[in-house]
Amino acid sequence: MKQKLPLLLFALLLLAAVMHLAFARQEPGLGTLFDWLFSWTGATEDVHPADRFVFGAVRTPRMLVAAFGGAALALAGTVMQASFRNPLASPDIIGTAAGAAFGGALAIVFKLADASVFATPIAALIGAVGVTWLVFVLAGSHGRFSVANLLLAGIALNTLFGAITSFVVTLSFDNYTASSRVLFWLMGGLDARNWEHAWITAGGFALFSLMVWPRARELDLLTLRDDSAHSLGVDAPRARRSLVWCACGLTATTVANSGGIAFVGLIVPHLARLLVGPAHRLLLPTAALLGAILMVVSDLGCRVSPASWNLRLGVVTAIAGAPYFLFLLSRQRRGVPL
Repeated sequence: MKQKLPLLLFALLLLAAVMHLAFARQEPGLGTLFDWLFSWTGATEDVHPADRFVFGAVRTPRMLVAAFGGAALALAGTVMQASFRNPLASPDIIGTAAGAAFGGALAIVFKLADASVFATPIAALIGAVGVTWLVFVLAGSHGRFSVANLLLAGIALNTLFGAITSFVVTLSFDNYTASSRVLFWLMGGLDARNWEHAWITAGGFALFSLMVWPRARELDLLTLRDDSAHSLGVDAPRARRSLVWCACGLTATTVANSGGIAFVGLIVPHLARLLVGPAHRLLLPTAALLGAILMVVSDLGCRVSPASWNLRLGVVTAIAGAPYFLFLLSRQRRGVPL
């Protein structure tokens, strides 16, 4: 049954994708969606150009950013929890998300985002990579790798760049448009995503996931003590360093296009382990599919909610994640390990 679960989850993801494309506050709806899909085969007459534009240029890239972004964050969380042997590790634990937020905020405040659609993603990627590299340097991980030092450096730089980002936002308070754009971006959202954003997110997921999936055995061994992993043929510090960089790449390419998304990288790996166990050969695809489903369904909630709510994707994932976090707390209090 566990072997077939990824196939079931893939089917659920396809269903969620169809719902994401079909349901919104306004037309076109489900019937027009099927007309549009079958029009590519010539089975039905061509749909109205306006409906074709809505499905092809607005809803489809947004759905793809949600799917690949959710899969990337869940995969990054799975890698980090195994690498750090810490069930509370998440993609933003070593400052990657904070760096991406800082870079994106700078691009918006200084109007670089108005010049090119790529400005905010590129600035966010530069910020994410820069802060991650600084964390590794401060932790001394290029010499002797220390998980404790890495976590301490990550917490420190998360706090520092969070404060700097808040300061950058205050610089734009006299410009309501700029400040609201920054705040909305920091809360996470997929408004106005286009095919360029979809290609960046999908490309980042494909590149870094292909580096992670063949190393499922190494991830299994990293959950042991370093000396035990070494006795089984794995250089734990080196493997951990390269895998964490892959997790940072997954996080950066997603946050660069979606803004701040909470809890996906933290709770999805736990849920995947409850379903298929700790072996990463099944855990990695299961977590990726669950993350994609969660993000697509959460973004669908944003799209069908009343426009006056201005509901943000990061808020929805946080609302969905908090009860599960309390569930984990109740398990811990009963003596059930995370």
